Amino acid sequence: MGDLKQTIKQEYRSFLDTTFKGLEIRTPLFYNWPFSLRFDLQTGKTDTDEYFIEVVRRATALFKAAFSNDEALFLVLTDYKYKRRKIRFSNYIFKQIQNLIKEEVTYIRPAFLYKTDEQNGKKIIAIVKIEAERLNYQNVLSAIANTDFPPRQPRLDGKSILSVKEIHLINTTRRLVFHMYDDRGLDIVAPDLETLKPFYIKYNDWILDYDRKEIDKQFDKTI
Repeated sequence: MGDLKQTIKQEYRSFLDTTFKGLEIRTPLFYNWPFSLRFDLQTGKTDTDEYFIEVVRRATALFKAAFSNDEALFLVLTDYKYKRRKIRFSNYIFKQIQNLIKEEVTYIRPAFLYKTDEQNGKKIIAIVKIEAERLNYQNVLSAIANTDFPPRQPRLDGKSILSVKEIHLINTTRRLVFHMYDDRGLDIVAPDLETLKPFYIKYNDWILDYDRKEIDKQFDKTI
């Protein structure tokens, strides 16, 4: 089983090196890569259930556009810790993966991803490679949406506290990275504009106005 963990780590590193060389898998993903989209998930007042329903609805639509059930993905779970050396297998995100076993989870040294990060030693990163159909993505998206709103459930952390976890989902077939950072928005990056164009066209109304000018500039010559 140790070979499985090593293989996952090698595949992950190889994929990033060949497809997203130099990309830091961290927030803010949109500003870390030249070919990127940022979507606005917010509508209405944040103190209503309708607000969170719409946030998850938009995030779900974008997830379905980014992943098919039979496609492989890397789930990258980053946590900021000061004492614990690993992310507990009983954490909320791992529970959303059907039939996950410990041998499918591998850990990497943060220095590999974040060489310039002054908090290098305070990150814990776990990677899982699964088929998209094994992930209960709606529960994951709901938990991310609730990040800044304790005690709303579900949550990335079991207790009603603010979470410092980040979740990135990488589609190795379509070559894109999907990151919902909280209830406000969601980033998708790819190695080229052609991969992003269908998202740009279909979900144009959801593009975050603050970054729309920069995003439109990317596609001026391709549409």
